[in-house]
Amino acid sequence: MRPSHASAAIVLRTRAYGESDKIVTFLTADAGKLAGIAKGAKNSRRRFANCLDPFTRVQAHYRTRPGASLVFLESCDLVQPPGQLADPAKFAYGSYLVELIDQLTAEGQPVQELYALLEDGLQHLREHKATAAFLRIFELQALRHAGYDPRLDTCGRCRREVVGSANVFLEPVRGTVLCTDCRSLAQTVVPVTGKVLQILDAMKNTALADAGGCRIPSAIATEAANFMGYLLALHLPRPLRSVKLIAALAEPH
Repeated sequence: MRPSHASAAIVLRTRAYGESDKIVTFLTADAGKLAGIAKGAKNSRRRFANCLDPFTRVQAHYRTRPGASLVFLESCDLVQPPGQLADPAKFAYGSYLVELIDQLTAEGQPVQELYALLEDGLQHLREHKATAAFLRIFELQALRHAGYDPRLDTCGRCRREVVGSANVFLEPVRGTVLCTDCRSLAQTVVPVTGKVLQILDAMKNTALADAGGCRIPSAIATEAANFMGYLLALHLPRPLRSVKLIAALAEPH
């Protein structure tokens, strides 16, 4: 029998498997994202008690299995339950954070910076109000730690500085910003308000802990979200379903 491993982990998603088992996808601090089978998890009151809900922080004990894509999840020790994330707004934002990190990570590839970012992001949501500025900062840091740091201060073709320019454009297929002179070189461009680019560029160097002091004017909040959506789409295998949860919060009832 292979030796057991133990690692701090955050549960990303869980689904039922058979009558009593569950398939759990979790992000570990040491081994990256793993998917494991939790035998008897539906009926277990000891090995997995209150440990398999999304957002939950646990100490996961597991064994790898030769030739198997799933690890064998032996047990989990509860470190921090979802708690305040049951609030509708925080649940929607938390779901977005988890889904984004899930899609940006490959199984078995440790990215400790992304684990720390998700841990800090969920804790921030537990303690503070969910805001658009917080999401934008999280997205920018997630892209950087995943190796896709966007360049927002210069034109992607001529390298001319564009921060503060009145007319800036996004080239969606490349995820680069363009100056007025270079926009004709791209087949498709999306106009970007100079203020949006200026705010997002500043947010690249803003710590997640300082997100509470940042604000995105309501007049350009949607444009900023759409801009980040274009950048993220280049690196995600499918659209984020949790975007609809956040959008629903803004709809009049």
